[in-house]
Amino acid sequence: MKICFLTHNVRQDNGAGVFSRRLIKGAQDEFGSDAVAVVTSAPAGEPYETALLRPGALSLLMALPRIRSIIRTCDVVHALDVFPYGLVAVLASLGMGKRVIITATGSNSIIPLYSVLHRPLVAWAYRRADHLTAISAFTRDEVLKKVPDLTIEVLNHGVDADFFARADGAHYDVSQFKPYILGVGQLRWRKGYHLSIKAFAKVKKQFPELSYVIVGNRFADDYYGRLRRVIREEGLEGSVVMLEDVDTREKLADVYRRAELFCLFSQNVGHDVEGFGLVFLEAAAAGLPVVGSKNCGIDDAVREGENGILVATRSPDDFASAILAILGNPDKKKAMVSSSLAFARIMTWDHKIARYIELYRKLISTNTTGDF
Repeated sequence: MKICFLTHNVRQDNGAGVFSRRLIKGAQDEFGSDAVAVVTSAPAGEPYETALLRPGALSLLMALPRIRSIIRTCDVVHALDVFPYGLVAVLASLGMGKRVIITATGSNSIIPLYSVLHRPLVAWAYRRADHLTAISAFTRDEVLKKVPDLTIEVLNHGVDADFFARADGAHYDVSQFKPYILGVGQLRWRKGYHLSIKAFAKVKKQFPELSYVIVGNRFADDYYGRLRRVIREEGLEGSVVMLEDVDTREKLADVYRRAELFCLFSQNVGHDVEGFGLVFLEAAAAGLPVVGSKNCGIDDAVREGENGILVATRSPDDFASAILAILGNPDKKKAMVSSSLAFARIMTWDHKIARYIELYRKLISTNTTGDF
């Protein structure tokens, strides 16, 4: 068996890249190192990838013949997101009898459905696929709002539980920031840092020794500037630290492992949404209680009331109250630490990848679409 993956990137500094890498490794472990062909948009320098999926309709059309030649050598085509990857997968495999899986991963699986131009094409691609998965119930439901006749299986992301649990502090020194609460994710509006910093200002009044460490690369200079202004306005210079040099998984694990609590106040911006919330699983694997936003993909990444608290509003006051409810209650915090570790152990990548391997096998063993 050979599988062609179409994805944005396979880097390890973002959730989509981690997901892609785990799927690819799982396929290689199961079917052999030569059993994958990977077509990406943003190259990471991996020997198995070919960067052909450049932005723009013209670039994609020009790349179709070469992508088609790659797909011709494969049995299954797995597109990680529908736009443009699922659409390209369906177009490039027309007439070949290849089996196609599309995984809805978040914003780019939803936003095109609200475009007069893109909606018919994207809906057609969804319907043409042999099997559909989504990384969260929220993402599935958002797609079904616009294309209700689909059958979509929810397959959440997983986590390398042992990797994050055994971090030893040898790769990144966080001693100067301790004690601290932690947020991880690109510095962009959707991550809600402009609100969580305000929430932290209220938390710090009760825990004056506490710092707030944010790990993430800046997405846009204007938003980064806004965060700096909020920090100044709240009098938090020196207490809020934005780290852009945590550039390996080992460093990231060290930063997770020594935090007191993980929090991310993600906000849906129109149809630009948090598709899952992989960082919440990573935090759980590191033994952290978590606080996040309700009514987005994070819902599936947290056991609400057991290993963390989800906040349904956009109020920094409510977010601060959730953080304080954990930090101010040592017994609750201890119980949530245990629940996080237990949750991570049942959400491993091994469990998740096994289901995808099963799907690949069943797709090529049947000539019909449907539930597997």
